Amino acid sequence: MLEARGLSIGYGRRDILSGIDLHLKEGEICVLIGANGCGKSTLLRTLAGLETPSKGSVHLSGSPINKLSRREIARKIAVMTQSPTGPEGLTIAQLVIHGLFARKGLFGGSETAEDRRVVQDALEQTGLSNFADRRFDALSGGERQRVWIALALAQQPRLLLLDEPTSYLDMGHQQEILTLLCDLRDQRGLGIAMVLHDINHAIWFADHIVALKDRRIIAQGHPAEVVTPELVYALYGARVSLLSDPTDMRPYCVPEGRINLGSNPRSAAS
Repeated sequence: MLEARGLSIGYGRRDILSGIDLHLKEGEICVLIGANGCGKSTLLRTLAGLETPSKGSVHLSGSPINKLSRREIARKIAVMTQSPTGPEGLTIAQLVIHGLFARKGLFGGSETAEDRRVVQDALEQTGLSNFADRRFDALSGGERQRVWIALALAQQPRLLLLDEPTSYLDMGHQQEILTLLCDLRDQRGLGIAMVLHDINHAIWFADHIVALKDRRIIAQGHPAEVVTPELVYALYGARVSLLSDPTDMRPYCVPEGRINLGSNPRSAAS
C-alpha cells in the first residue's frame, strides 16, 4: 500500500538515510527500531509525505505521494506525531470529531448522522465511549494516547503512522496502547507503522521489524528471523541473551548486566 523506492533523505549536503526500500502493507504492524538519531522519525514523516526526499520516491497505492493533495493522503494515512498536544477546554468527543476534517475539510458543512456514527465507532474501538464528555486536558497520559488514536480512526484511514506512541507511559499503559493497536490491525485490517524504543515491545507486537543504522536498513523481517544478540549490539551497543516464547517462538531480550564503558563503542559518542 505504501512503498519507499530508493529513498534518500537529507538536510543540506548530509544524508540522514540513504537507499531505503520499504513496503508497508494493510493488516500488518511494522516497527522501526534503531538508536536515537538514526532517522526513524524522519523516515516516518517522509513516508507520510511530510518531508521531501532528496532521492527516490514514496508511492501510496501506486501513486507518487508528492503528486497527491494532503486531503487525498489523509483519506488513506493518519499520522500521530511524538507527544501531540491538544487545545484546552475540549471534550474527548469534540477533539475526536476533528478527525473528520481530513475527509470533509474545514468547511465540510454541518454534522451528519454518518459523522456521528464514525466518531462513536472510533470512541468505542478505543474504549472511550463512556468518557466522551470528559475534558481532554484532565486525562492521564495513557488516556490521551487513546484519544489521539481515536481521532486518527475518525479519518477512516487504511494506514496508521505513529511516532513513539508509548513515550512517557508506564508499563501498563504501554501494553494497553500496543494491544489496542494489535486489535485495530485484526478488527479493521489496518496497516500500522510505528517507531518504538523498547526492543521487546517491537518483538512482541510487530509482524515486521525494520532496523536502521548508518543511514540504511541493516535488517528487516519477522522478529523471530531478524532479532539476534548481534543485531541488538550493532544497534544499541547492548549485550543481551535471547529467550524464546514457547507460544509463538518470538525471542525475548534479556540484558547481560553491566557493560565495560571503556570497550563499549557507543560510550565515546555519549
